[in-house]
Amino acid sequence: MYSALKMGYTVRHPTVDDIAAIIAVMRDFDIAEADEVDVYHTEDILADWEDLDISKDAWVVLAPDGMLCGYATLTDQEDGYIVSDGYVHPLHYGRGIGTTLIELMEARAAELVADIQEGTRQVLVNNIISSSAASRSLLETRGYVLARVYFRMHITMDAPPIPPVWPEGITVRACDGSPEDIYRAYETIEDGFQDHWAHTPRSFEDWRRYMLRENFDPTLWFLAQDGEQITGAILCRIREAGRGWVEQVAVRRPWRKQGLGMALLLQAFGAFYQHGILRVGLGVDGQSLTGAQYLYERAGMQVTMHIGRYEKVLRP
Repeated sequence: MYSALKMGYTVRHPTVDDIAAIIAVMRDFDIAEADEVDVYHTEDILADWEDLDISKDAWVVLAPDGMLCGYATLTDQEDGYIVSDGYVHPLHYGRGIGTTLIELMEARAAELVADIQEGTRQVLVNNIISSSAASRSLLETRGYVLARVYFRMHITMDAPPIPPVWPEGITVRACDGSPEDIYRAYETIEDGFQDHWAHTPRSFEDWRRYMLRENFDPTLWFLAQDGEQITGAILCRIREAGRGWVEQVAVRRPWRKQGLGMALLLQAFGAFYQHGILRVGLGVDGQSLTGAQYLYERAGMQVTMHIGRYEKVLRP
């Protein structure tokens, strides 16, 4: 059925019982390709599945011995972009798994596009670790074009970070965890993200479902204020013992270019350090209009991974 797949390998749609094995594939893939382990939890996979039909939009590949060795999902963002995401266990490279998953995702994407009104542009997106020559070659030979580069950046603190210096009139506080304060954080992020490339506004419920997971800690969400007006926010979480992650950071337009972004970042670093978290990471658009990458570099962060956004136009 799958011309590229080696004999003995099989494909099916995933179930909840597969989640632990899916996480193992994703983790081992990251280690092999970037030597930088990302952190995945069961709730992350379940949250991803909430936006798709796993009986049609997700696949796993099983090796002849039964090991789950491939995983892919396809998510229709309903903004003209359909996002494909796939992983192959490094022990099973060269068995046609990546090609098979790409073919499945493209076939399903074609079905989705066929049901969408004519005249609307539809693009299939696949984000890969740029250091993977095999992934680049697979996509480029199938007509994908590199459209954007994102960076994963980290800082490892061996001493307390310098304290933040706040612009005149600006104060900072932690989120109190109330529904009202959580909504204030959401409004600030959405307002600040309006200048991000290809940003699609998210509903509060969708954003809340993504952000308020099991490890949500409002003491790691910081809101900067000018009087009663929220001017910026940085929302963080602990991903695993010894590692912190900046989920989202934004400064509203009227308060930019005043050092507020740096102050928020240093505030977060200080909070993580007090928690005993010495390694902190985040993701950033390499072509950010606000120059975010350079801000993070000035704060002592370094690029640890390049992620390429490849696009294939399905309908002009």
